Amino acid sequence: MKMNKTLAAALAIVTASTLGLSGCGSAGGDVKKTADGKVQITMWHGFSEADGKTLEGIVDSFNKSQDKYQIDAQLQPWTTIGETMVTKVTSGDGPDFVTTGADNGQGWSIDGTFQCVSDFYDDPAYETKNYIPNVVDQITFDIDGSQEKCAVPMGYAPTAVWYNTDMWKAAGLTEADYPKTWDQLLEVAKKLTKGKQQYGIALPDVTMAPFLKGNGSGLYTTEGKVSVNTPENKAFLQQIREFYKGGYSLSGMDETAARESFESGQSAMVIVGPWEDQAATDKGIPHDVFQVPNGNGTYVFPNGSKGSNTGSTGLYWWVTSQVKDDDVKKGIYEFYKWYNNHDNQIIWSLGSAYPPNNTTVTEEDLSERPLIAKISQYTDNSFIPIAGLKGGFGDVLATIDTLTSNAARTDDDIQGLLDEAEQKISGYLEEYAED
Repeated sequence: MKMNKTLAAALAIVTASTLGLSGCGSAGGDVKKTADGKVQITMWHGFSEADGKTLEGIVDSFNKSQDKYQIDAQLQPWTTIGETMVTKVTSGDGPDFVTTGADNGQGWSIDGTFQCVSDFYDDPAYETKNYIPNVVDQITFDIDGSQEKCAVPMGYAPTAVWYNTDMWKAAGLTEADYPKTWDQLLEVAKKLTKGKQQYGIALPDVTMAPFLKGNGSGLYTTEGKVSVNTPENKAFLQQIREFYKGGYSLSGMDETAARESFESGQSAMVIVGPWEDQAATDKGIPHDVFQVPNGNGTYVFPNGSKGSNTGSTGLYWWVTSQVKDDDVKKGIYEFYKWYNNHDNQIIWSLGSAYPPNNTTVTEEDLSERPLIAKISQYTDNSFIPIAGLKGGFGDVLATIDTLTSNAARTDDDIQGLLDEAEQKISGYLEEYAED
């Protein structure tokens, strides 16, 4: 029962592709080699668009840069990664390393599907001092009483508020009007609304877990106690309801519908990740970006701050427990170094729209995509919404989506909705508590 739910939960954070399984990694300590004697290393990833082509280019350049290792990059559906990782690694048919999120990655690090990589960070030759501290902190887990770094940054993208610059100017707004709080965001949305012809913001009423953290008391504590049913969270949900009831945002939207509303010119603002830059450009929408406003909640984030969370898509590289041979592990580590070096992070950012993982990359380096450079500044206030659990994050996220969508789409008593959410989340925390 627990295993099935854990595997299914990965569906909450990934997007499906089309290809099936092919090949496997270095199971049982066996080292596969190419015809010319290179150590063959299997990688799984789910990038199927421009980001995938960019990644393939970096892999190809790594393979050509040296004569010891050959990375076999295999495109898999994100759902395949989420649903089959444990069983594939257990049987020896999985990859040597893979990209996936920190939410399922933590559970798989605890149960031994993934092996932590603190030794990678301990070796100065790998230049991890240039990694963004907040991104690394979010994959530093308590493993058997020891603080271990269990993954390497791959693609970490804070969300932001994207706005139509023509609509912004027509409403008499300037950069000085960038909202710093959610109250101010509501007031700006009012100014940008023109009846049903133009909505101030396309605000999805799901995927709001990050903002409950920044504006309320969070969903659960690091001690595994439910914290969703609080006055702070109630106040935020009441505030969110004002966006919909006042007609400043359509209700009933997921992120895809919200993006379509912005990209069609129906809405003046939307809160999504950096890939919106290219999408808005392709649709002819003049745009700029500012940071998701600070919240006024009481949740304490890993860096000790309160009341600010832009939300994020946090993907990392993970080494599976299939890797038993030092040569294979060394090859993976060399690829990590290559992937996250200064030059390749420029290539990755410009090609994928993900901000760079390497702090040596400058705004000038990203001058072709200045908004990607701009959004990278928001990473320090960006935290993964569902993390810190051995399992069950998909169930928790679904419960929060039900809570926020009902708060937006109905007139149901918010306190009653919180009571129901607390009961369900408490049950999941108990079910998935580490033995």
